[in-house]
Amino acid sequence: MMSHLGKNYSMSPSLTDLVTDMWHTVKWYYAPDMWHDYVFPESFIDEFVAHYYFASQELYYVIYIAVFLTLIRPLFERILCKPLVNWLELTSENKKKFPESAWKFFWSACTWFYCAYLLSYRYNYYQEPYLIWDDWSSGMKVPNDIKIMYFGRCAYALHSFYAIFFVESKRKDFYAIFVHHILTMMLILVSYAIRYHKIGLLVLFVLDIADVLLELTKLLHYLSSRQGGKKYPQFENAANGTFILFALCWFVFRLYLYPLKILYSTSVVFPYRTYEKGCNLYGFFNLQLWILLVLNVYWVIFLVQFLYKLATGALSSLQDIREHESNAAKQS
Repeated sequence: MMSHLGKNYSMSPSLTDLVTDMWHTVKWYYAPDMWHDYVFPESFIDEFVAHYYFASQELYYVIYIAVFLTLIRPLFERILCKPLVNWLELTSENKKKFPESAWKFFWSACTWFYCAYLLSYRYNYYQEPYLIWDDWSSGMKVPNDIKIMYFGRCAYALHSFYAIFFVESKRKDFYAIFVHHILTMMLILVSYAIRYHKIGLLVLFVLDIADVLLELTKLLHYLSSRQGGKKYPQFENAANGTFILFALCWFVFRLYLYPLKILYSTSVVFPYRTYEKGCNLYGFFNLQLWILLVLNVYWVIFLVQFLYKLATGALSSLQDIREHESNAAKQS
């Protein structure tokens, strides 16, 4: 069985390899003769409980940090952002939008750069994603620096889930964002608890860079228009530049590297390397990761619509197309 699976494993996979090798892997992994003793949901629950290691004290840390972020956010907006937007004399509309983007940019930048530091100077998971499963064991110790990343990022996702209901304005893709936050929290919690933290670190690195650039683009765009009709084209030009980087990063990181670095590792390499150790929750874990890919493709629709409207003159400058379409619907 294992030798047959090994034939479908590539060290330098392409997108075609992802599809074909995953097909062979799933066909092998879910062969009827390998699941004759499996009874759903009892077997799934037993497997989940047997390999789920998340101390209640650690879960409390996540909740405490999430509460702290929720409490400090209005202070961040009132003490830092409000005086700043008044001093900059932003338009009334941009005064309302600036604090939200500033908050998201600050925390997403902090977590992403810390994640980049871990992968650049502490661990070689990005360079060799096919080896990260070799020393996996159920309940293995998680390094403290990765714990910090996990707890902080999960707390931020929990805070963001609260914020979309009670703090932020509702956008057209509200339900996609809702699903995204749920998936993010589930993936972080589950990957930590069953000790898939190495691949989890890669997921955060590949996905979160786009968030940093998106919020930076918004901030620069807000700075380009001031009260009294004053324009600062240097900020708009900078926003155009960061938007180009954002679009490139979205396609490169979320639609190319994410399938090859993450999905190939979890869908193909993962069972190949860990089958004899348990290969726990293969379908459950990968289902969440593939749903994230679907969401990434869904958001590309907004990106393409945005580019089309810029090209045709329907939009004269950068703005969040989700907000643009929501406002247009209200006006009609």
